[in-house]
Amino acid sequence: MPQSPVALAIIVFTLVMMVFSISLHDMTQAWMANRLGDPTARMMGRITMNPMAHFDAWGMGLSPLLSIFIFHNRLPLGWGKPVPTTYRNFHSKNGEMLAVLAGPCAQFVAAVVSLIVMVVLKHHAEGGIISLQVAQILGKGVSVDALPPLPGIFPVMLLLYLSITMNLMLLCLNILPFPFFDGGRLLLHFLPYNAAKKYEELGMWMLVGFFLLAGPMISIIFSPLIGVFDGLLSWL
Repeated sequence: MPQSPVALAIIVFTLVMMVFSISLHDMTQAWMANRLGDPTARMMGRITMNPMAHFDAWGMGLSPLLSIFIFHNRLPLGWGKPVPTTYRNFHSKNGEMLAVLAGPCAQFVAAVVSLIVMVVLKHHAEGGIISLQVAQILGKGVSVDALPPLPGIFPVMLLLYLSITMNLMLLCLNILPFPFFDGGRLLLHFLPYNAAKKYEELGMWMLVGFFLLAGPMISIIFSPLIGVFDGLLSWL
């Protein structure tokens, strides 16, 4: 189906924020691992916001495009290549867990900071209120063929709102209990050895399950979470 210029612009903005959010997630994990004693990711050049250092052909290339243009998802599913860690390097036995948790925490903090900046602009920038309202409408995937003239602050508000939605969505994605995401890596720490080994062996079947169940599982967490942020944007 042909895309309107507005829809294509939203797709581009969304993909830009997806790449930024994934890079932030991976960089933060690499930085935290280094702080906790494991320099593996640092030595591989992962403490950077340069997307090419975190690029995964499937996660940052094909999957987002399939999500948008084939499955018509409002937000693309994407991820970077795994951040490498070496368990024996960490100063404490919980070091690896804390490094893994740093990624989703960074995405939540990014969403909160974007929320705060939007609230400030809403009250102090010319046209802030209407820009916020239109950004929320477009960010929710409402189809619009053309836009009326909007204040100059509008593109900033749109990027900030997409920062909220992408960071929250990727946070929800990363905490799913699949071996190739943060949730799965954390789960391995709590499983007995034999169960953890079996869990890892089921990785390919888990990948199939991910594509079947990821959407509903993410929605269970994402919908109320974005609802809270939307409520705060309207109330504050």
